[in-house]
Amino acid sequence: MTFRDLWRMCLNNLKRRKSRTILTVLGVMIGCMSIVVMVSIGVAMDASQKKMLESMGDLRMITIYPNYDPTSQTKLDEAALDSIKAIPGVQAASGKFEIQDYPITISTGSNGRYEAMYAPLVGIDFSELEGFGYELKDGTLPVAGAQKQALAGERFAYNFKDTARPDGSNTIDYYSMLYDENGNMNEDNLPDPYFDPLNAKVDLSIAVDEQNKFKETVTVTGRLKENYMIGYETGEGLLIDMNEMKTLWKDANRKAGKPSTTFNYSGAMVKADAIENVSDIEKQIQGLGFQTNSMESMRESMEESTRMIQMVLGGIGAVSLLVAAIGITNTMIMSITERTREIGIMKALGCFTKNIRALFLMEAGMIGLIGGVAGLALSFVLSMVMNSFANAQAPAQSFGEQVLFLFGIEGTPLSVIPWWLALFALLFSVLIGVLSGYYPASKAVKVPALEAIRHE
Repeated sequence: MTFRDLWRMCLNNLKRRKSRTILTVLGVMIGCMSIVVMVSIGVAMDASQKKMLESMGDLRMITIYPNYDPTSQTKLDEAALDSIKAIPGVQAASGKFEIQDYPITISTGSNGRYEAMYAPLVGIDFSELEGFGYELKDGTLPVAGAQKQALAGERFAYNFKDTARPDGSNTIDYYSMLYDENGNMNEDNLPDPYFDPLNAKVDLSIAVDEQNKFKETVTVTGRLKENYMIGYETGEGLLIDMNEMKTLWKDANRKAGKPSTTFNYSGAMVKADAIENVSDIEKQIQGLGFQTNSMESMRESMEESTRMIQMVLGGIGAVSLLVAAIGITNTMIMSITERTREIGIMKALGCFTKNIRALFLMEAGMIGLIGGVAGLALSFVLSMVMNSFANAQAPAQSFGEQVLFLFGIEGTPLSVIPWWLALFALLFSVLIGVLSGYYPASKAVKVPALEAIRHE
């Protein structure tokens, strides 16, 4: 018998017992749908968690803190930073430094009229700005190689007071105006700061002692977008290049009579080339004697909980498919009993046992395929309905946007069916059908030809 003959007989046999075939297909369809929908809910949870983590900051970022143990010989200096840069998987690395030993006053305007109430001065390697995700809100980045240029945090100018005004009216109550009565951020009606931070000349006054001060003036070329995952300096602070920070530090120490003070970073940042390498890089940095912080531990715990939920949901759906498999087996066994005489005739006509086995396996696999396709189609429909309820704007969305919701590309989907889940569900349904039909098929080929022909 050719494959075409087997295929034609398979379809005819399924058509002859339409009611039984339809009921068995329904069992597979429900089982397939249960697995797909259950697992898709877990996939949607995982996607939502990843979006939430990404909104909190770059998942590849690692913050490094120095070893604060006074007995430790480990220092976060240039040599340590070079060792960190040499770790496989490190895409970018830069030290960060704040002058904490000497009071710093930041001012601007005529005769230093506007004085910062809080504005941390931070040094960072300007060549690594874009690599770490520092983004400009307006203005430009400092010119490469140029000196005495700085970047201001997004809210830098609002942290100044007007020293020419009396207390109580010399500050801008910025934060009370930033949020509306519902707690939502609203920047449309904010008052202007006392000065335009772009191209402003900012004076840095460093007091090395009560009598000795020196001043450095920098020009602000750009304003950064606030991103506290990179550093609080993107909000209220002022950034200068690390080379200029080292010069300021050395000048301050020299004026304070400490010319031999060595330079150690107050912190550092590392960016991994891939999320998968973050954990290993962190362990190696910790092995050098430093403390680290990243989103990795949170990400791993969230992924672990999501995997557990997916396994539970998938197990619940698998029970339905197991019941469907039992139904296929029962249907095929009943079919063998009813078609015993037919099997005997096929053997008497010279059909090979492999053809008979292939026929029954094909029928069982076809039931699994039809049920899988129908279950998958129903799963997509149910996922769209679930995502419509999950998104407040869903009733107004087009069909194309609903499809984007379905695959988790837009919105906040409650159910996401990736291509691998759809393919797995379809192949698994066919496999369940074939495996369920294997025992009945093996039983069919064992029926003796003469006994089968005499069977009524």
